[in-house]
Amino acid sequence: MSTSACIKQIDRSALVAFAPDAPFFAAGTMAGVVDLSFSSSANLEVFKLDFGSDDRELILTGAIASSEPFNRLSWGKSRASGSEEFSLGLIAGGAVIGGFLIVSAINERVVIE
Repeated sequence: MSTSACIKQIDRSALVAFAPDAPFFAAGTMAGVVDLSFSSSANLEVFKLDFGSDDRELILTGAIASSEPFNRLSWGKSRASGSEEFSLGLIAGGAVIGGFLIVSAINERVVIE
């Protein structure tokens, strides 16, 4: 039996959505999970995938607080979006009690909550 070596890691109980065409992924606090600090806060964080670095920890490039943890998370990009503000697309998260959060991936601006 062989085991795989860890290349990169973050310690989160999170849902993950990868950027469509950039080396990033979003991690949204997962609903129904308690972390080691028993925190009830919820966040949407964006990490850069840098495989050129020997550091195991991923680079946090942005974060935004959410009023609720997430049940679903998706990162999409429209071909019609030509503006710089939406050049990395939108991150959408479905929240626990029916709300949702949509943010621009380039500047973490909340579009709808």
